[in-house]
Amino acid sequence: MINLTCLIPSRLFPLACSLILIGLMSPHADAQSRKRTDQFTKDTIAQTDAILASVTDRESLKDAISQAYQLGDYVSAHAGLRQFDAMVRTEAAISILETVNMSGHRNPGAVIAALAQSPAFLQELGLLVDEQDNKEAVVRLAMELMSTRGDQVNAFPALAAAICVVHDLPEGSKYTLRVNENTPQGVDPIDLFDFFVNNAPTMYIALDRLPASSLVFVVDVAEPVDQLQWAHNTYRTSPGIGQRFFEIMYDDAHYRLGKTKRVTAAGNYSLEQIKKYGGVCADQAYYAMSVAKACGIPSAYVVAKGADVSHAWVGFLEMRGRRAHWNFDAGRYPDYQNLRGNIHDPQTGAQISDGRLGILGTAANATAQQVHHVQAARRVVDRMNARFWRPPTSMELDTKGNARKPRTDSVEDRLALLRQTLSKCAGVPGAWDEVVTIAKSGKMTQKDMDVWSRAALQLAGRMHQDFSFDFLVELISTVQDPQEQHQMWEWAFGQFRARPDLAAGVRFEQGKLWKKNNNPEYAWIAYQDVLDNFLNDGPMVDQALSAMGKMLTKNGKRDAYLPILEETARKVRRPDDMATNFAKQSNYYKVHWRLVKELEYHNRDSDAKRIRDMIHMPADE
Repeated sequence: MINLTCLIPSRLFPLACSLILIGLMSPHADAQSRKRTDQFTKDTIAQTDAILASVTDRESLKDAISQAYQLGDYVSAHAGLRQFDAMVRTEAAISILETVNMSGHRNPGAVIAALAQSPAFLQELGLLVDEQDNKEAVVRLAMELMSTRGDQVNAFPALAAAICVVHDLPEGSKYTLRVNENTPQGVDPIDLFDFFVNNAPTMYIALDRLPASSLVFVVDVAEPVDQLQWAHNTYRTSPGIGQRFFEIMYDDAHYRLGKTKRVTAAGNYSLEQIKKYGGVCADQAYYAMSVAKACGIPSAYVVAKGADVSHAWVGFLEMRGRRAHWNFDAGRYPDYQNLRGNIHDPQTGAQISDGRLGILGTAANATAQQVHHVQAARRVVDRMNARFWRPPTSMELDTKGNARKPRTDSVEDRLALLRQTLSKCAGVPGAWDEVVTIAKSGKMTQKDMDVWSRAALQLAGRMHQDFSFDFLVELISTVQDPQEQHQMWEWAFGQFRARPDLAAGVRFEQGKLWKKNNNPEYAWIAYQDVLDNFLNDGPMVDQALSAMGKMLTKNGKRDAYLPILEETARKVRRPDDMATNFAKQSNYYKVHWRLVKELEYHNRDSDAKRIRDMIHMPADE
């Protein structure tokens, strides 16, 4: 195999190193860009405000959207490096106008006028709201906050924006979370906003210290205010989130014997009940996570599938001096240290990796201005990628300080704009997604792919490898030549060798590659490597067995599948004694489940029954 480390020529190292520094610069590194506002930016702000003020009804709203796009496209084409604030203002305005339009609100003029009373809130919300959000609910919440809590919204605009995008539910609905068999429920969003504002002086991390994207992981709480206040009063001076996980007594009777959990049997599932009755890892993680949120600390419920059983632990933003980073070690037992942690994104509803959240968390080390620059650049490049970016030839704006040469939507200019902003703050994962979109167009050069691949690996390091893995999977999959793609996967395999789940993931991607390109022999080698080297290291083995079975059946060789399953069943590790509902999650159970089904297919019912009894597999499964 070709060693792909040689694919990064020495002449590319200066550019690669500039990207390696992404996210590591001081929050004060952009002091020069914070000089007094220049005339170009002043003119842009004035025109943006005029466009917003022109909205009175739905017809004028459509005109305003058209004008905002023209202004935004022109500004993003001409803004110099010290004029990105102008781009922030236009992109936020475009987003707000589109959000109000899609909300279907009958009086858009009133909405825009209300939001314009707090330019900071309008900007935070405009840059944060995304396509997955319920626009009607976002607008309704924003209006309610401005009409009833205007002064507090001005004081905490990022907090208000985060609540709008997380609690964008049908009117009357409340935020809920699923914690195994329990479903705790939150409170009215306005009451939640009041809780955080009223307790702002004693929050462990100041609410105005965090960007809205981090506050999203503070306001996603499913507890009533009295429980949040109890947790805040109890732990605010010393939250010790890792200690909170282990503070909850473990319910061994439920885990080993399958008995109903004491906390569930007691009813009224809540933080104080968990503290009193204990629970399993899911309850421990939920408790620690909720305590963190009550103290103003971004946190998340993390889960991973190991070779034997799924496990949940807590992730939280940890302050070390003036620096912040996500800690995913609390409650993460040794068997799960090298496995991907999965997290529910409370804004999008998507499942993301702990690595992606870790990268997002680096935004807490940047200035609000730096974060906004990346968010605005992402939106501009998104339009460029969609071929929806058409700057007019001229506008009545001051030109001093503009870029020497106007930007175009060329691949070179798109990547340059992303690099210019990500080099100050890497904590906007959506901006990295735009790099992938460019790669998928097939117009990204090998040189660019090499630089961005290495930058992602260096940025994520050992702490957030899941982020770089996801990025590389997307990037490498765009390579059309199968041999070149295979070689890049070999390089990636070397980068993730210390992470069995990610290394197995690379092999699975190679199997998919060769299966797609009608080379079953190479695909088989990749899947076999998963069985040979990662059988007891993660969940990928079940997917590999499934793919191998389908390949054999398709090629008329199903008889060869049974010996493979029998051999794998002999090698897979048997989990410790545990209740059946936990055992079913293990590789041991899943491999034997496949073996039972294959034995029954071959009419070896007595052998199948023996294995069914051994793994406690129900007769109707």
